[in-house]
Amino acid sequence: MSELPDYDDFKDSLVAFVDVLGFDKRVRDISCRESFFELGKLLYATKATAEALSKSDDVLKGFNVTAISDSIIVTIPFNDPICTVGMLQVLHNIQYEMLGTDFKTLVRGHISRGKVYHKNGLIFGPGYSDAYKSEQKMGGAPRIVLDSNIVSDAKLVIDSLPEGDKSITVFDYLKKDASDNSYFIDYLKPVGGTSALPREQLLSERESINDFINESITKYEGQPSVKEKYSWLREYYEYTEVYY
Repeated sequence: MSELPDYDDFKDSLVAFVDVLGFDKRVRDISCRESFFELGKLLYATKATAEALSKSDDVLKGFNVTAISDSIIVTIPFNDPICTVGMLQVLHNIQYEMLGTDFKTLVRGHISRGKVYHKNGLIFGPGYSDAYKSEQKMGGAPRIVLDSNIVSDAKLVIDSLPEGDKSITVFDYLKKDASDNSYFIDYLKPVGGTSALPREQLLSERESINDFINESITKYEGQPSVKEKYSWLREYYEYTEVYY
């Protein structure tokens, strides 16, 4: 009976539900050892990232991360000192690495707040349900959106801080999408872990991202719903040029 869920672990948390875009098509397109291996590498990387974060014993020890097929679920108790900034930093790193490295994979997600149990391979609660359902309604743009209520709370907290305590805030990781006024993780902006990468590496990865976008827009010319994702990414990419 000791392995049954404990109510004390049903906590008010930030919950991110992140979907790997195009995963089903890639599975159906497996036709040889090479394509199987490429997909296997992606799944192994997401699983390894999840395990590393979940076993962390430093400032990230409050995180729980589960990788299930084409989905990544990240939770952290809302009372954790690094809660919101930590969540954005973790997801910023994951999203950038998915796109900036050889994986060239897009993700989409939503971050909500609510009670959730996330332990011993189990995850349930309204926080998880809200994040999942919100991600499903977001449309195709490859972005991870922060719930508007969390944004409002963050603004109140930041406004109440002494001026000297505002060196790194939630909004250093976010950009506002003019199309719907949502705040999403600004994953092409060097901030947090990526800000420490050598400039030459960032520029090289940026060039490879540019090539990937151009190739994808051409490739999916006849598939408007897919091409739309890359057209959005093209516009976002051009915005981030000011950071280099």
